[in-house]
Order: sequence, then structure tokens, then C-alpha cells
Amino acid sequence: MNDENLEVEVTGESSAKFINLVDPDGELFDQARLEDDDTEASFDILGRFEDDIDTGEYELVALENREADEPVDSTTITLDAECTITDVLWAAENPDMDWEKNSPVWDEYAAVVIENVGTIPSLLTELQWKGAPAAKLGRDDTVSYHHEIRLPPGETTAYSFGQIYQTSGAGGSLDCSELGTEPMTVTAVVQVGSDPSYTQQIEYGGEQSCDLTIVEEGPGESLSDGGDD
Repeated sequence: MNDENLEVEVTGESSAKFINLVDPDGELFDQARLEDDDTEASFDILGRFEDDIDTGEYELVALENREADEPVDSTTITLDAECTITDVLWAAENPDMDWEKNSPVWDEYAAVVIENVGTIPSLLTELQWKGAPAAKLGRDDTVSYHHEIRLPPGETTAYSFGQIYQTSGAGGSLDCSELGTEPMTVTAVVQVGSDPSYTQQIEYGGEQSCDLTIVEEGPGESLSDGGDD
């Protein structure tokens, strides 16, 4: 599996001319043709569809011709994306990261580290920040930002578009003297697999200006199913 495609190779002596990729429901997902002496075929796994794709066990079937009844060979593979949020980083505490420092409020931004331990990429489409300082400032429960970030197997850092740790703005300021230690939960909405979440406990202090301190954090349970597992 590379960034987008599933690569399949047959032996040089194989009589196969077509490779079928069959989904977990037994339906044909895609078919690739081996031209002349080619021994490799490629399937576009993520990026073909705007909607979620089924995950689970797929079957690769090698055929001598397009409509052959008897396969030359077949094998099964598992196609799945399993994403977890491993860290949420506050710009003020991590100034050496790749923040947009042309902005005067860059130190209020956040970044989310997402690890995909699956076999195929997923796609981050939204980050939902429930209980964030910016949400409290706006008198709302959650602030959300749309993204389009590919999540290949491994770790990916997604930078927020908003001032997640903002405590003051044109509309006023938080009264942190009325707040104690409050949870902030970020949920990553992903195209393939379950939507992971991560919670920070933020301590609010100060009176004239807010002092924020992250006192506890860690991954939470996946809140919903992103794909048709």
C-alpha cells in the first residue's frame, strides 16, 4: 500500500490478465488489467469516492480473461484504517513547531497528532473542539473546523485553523475566576474507520487575564463510526 494505491504483483509466469478486487459483501470493487508483460496492477483505494468506503476483508482474484469462471489464483487482504489521537499540542507550549507565525495570535492555535495503525489511508474531514476556551468565549459548546488531510498509515500532525485556546476577543473576555478545571474534547471526523477523540483537562486561573494550564490529557473512546465497517 502506498499513499493512495494498493499495488498488486503477480509472478512472471502467471497467465493472469485481469485482477479483480472484491469487497467484503462479495461485490466487485474494481478490476485492473495487466497489459502485455506487466506483472503489477494498481487499485485506487482512497480518493475514488467522496463517501466512506467499506472496510474489512477484500479478495484479490486473478483471471485469465475478463469473464473467466475459474480464477488463476486468489488471496484475501484486510483493508482498514484505525486512527487514534495521540496528542493535542498548544502552540504557546510548543513554539518550535510549524505554526503560522505571521498571525499575531498564533500562540492560541492547536495541533492534533493522529496515528493510523491500519493498512490503508483515511482522510481527516473535520476537527470538533467541545469545551474549548474558544467555544466558551463564543458561548457555544463546540467549535468546528473543516479539513482535508490525508492520513496514511503512521503519524500525521494536523494544524487547527482557529484560535482554540483563545480567551479574549472583540466580543469580550472569559471570566476565568468563575471557571475551575474544565474538559476539552477534540474529535477527529475521518472518512474511513471510527472517529477518535482526545480529552484535555484545562485549569482556568487569573482574574484580569486568563491563565490556562493543561493538567491532564489522554485519548478517549471513539465516538462514532466514520466508515461502513
